[in-house]
Amino acid sequence: MDETQHTATRRRPLLCTVRFLWLLMTIAVAVMTVISANSALFNPEKYSWPSMMSMAFPFLIITDVVLGLINLFINKKVAIVQWAAMMLSLTAIGNWFPAHPFEGKPEVKEGERVLRFMSYNTFDFNDNQSIYPDSTNRSASAIIHSGADIVCLQEVGTLSDKPTRCLTDEQIDSINDIYPYFASQEEKMVSILSKYPLREVYLDQPLSPHSGWQAAEIVIDTDTILVVSVHMQSFGLDEEDKELYHSITDGNMSGNMTDAGKVIYYKLRSAFALRADQAQLLRQQLDSLNYRNVLLSGDFNDIAGSYPVRTIKGKSLKSVFRTIGTGPVITYHSDRFFFNIDHVLYQGCLRPILYRRGGIKSSDHYPLYVTFTL
Repeated sequence: MDETQHTATRRRPLLCTVRFLWLLMTIAVAVMTVISANSALFNPEKYSWPSMMSMAFPFLIITDVVLGLINLFINKKVAIVQWAAMMLSLTAIGNWFPAHPFEGKPEVKEGERVLRFMSYNTFDFNDNQSIYPDSTNRSASAIIHSGADIVCLQEVGTLSDKPTRCLTDEQIDSINDIYPYFASQEEKMVSILSKYPLREVYLDQPLSPHSGWQAAEIVIDTDTILVVSVHMQSFGLDEEDKELYHSITDGNMSGNMTDAGKVIYYKLRSAFALRADQAQLLRQQLDSLNYRNVLLSGDFNDIAGSYPVRTIKGKSLKSVFRTIGTGPVITYHSDRFFFNIDHVLYQGCLRPILYRRGGIKSSDHYPLYVTFTL
């Protein structure tokens, strides 16, 4: 055997190993993609890891596309694995990146009335960027100038002046003038503002502090609508946890990462389980109330297509973003957690014709604006 043949013989096992590892990685990414896409089928109270994987779904899909294209040139049979995974994830892709390329200019049909709506987690009127133009609060200004008929707020209870956050009496008076009807769960920090008369609807609340909902019945002409402002369980990460996350995303790994990572893991697992329980409680009450027209929105602290969102939607509620939006859209922008966790759901006589995410960064969430026709 000459030297060339001997070298080729030595390379064969190495090449086989590389091919095997490549195939293993391809299959692993495909399996993780399918599991993350279908995480809503797994109750986080029993299995939390699919919900955790779901947060990485956009990155997994992008990886699938890249691997699928590469495998077209390396091994077309292997490429089928990636494309099959994406086909099995079409619903989740639609939730993350809905596309409506043929949607024209929204039109109001004859006899229809227009309802303008806003949903906003105000961060309790803290300014995330510490910007206070003319010593006023930008989040309050966004509400005042929204043009909305109904506003669902989270992380705010009753309105009161907050001098350190430049929320002035004048701004509060303006909000009260525009929205004379107000319902609030002060302890849960969820509120509804309305230009139309409303009647508070009692709902049982979850035990977790600062997680809950406020419901109100609003009559617009001949239509009665149940409006619900929702704030689901947050992850509860403290500043130390966020600093750790920043270190990981910066690539700075230290010796205590494993222990700290376990703490974050248990906090995430607990939050996923609590949201699942809260979603079931809310869905049961919606079923018992049996309203035909429902407008439910807020900070779900979970992505579209997750177990809590799927549970609350049930068989009747639809997502405005999924129906008319074009993604991807990020509604939470702080601490490098870039996710779409604020949702607007509807059913009955409501027909969404316009969805827009605001761009103001005074809160850690962006406001959402939706125009409906009745």
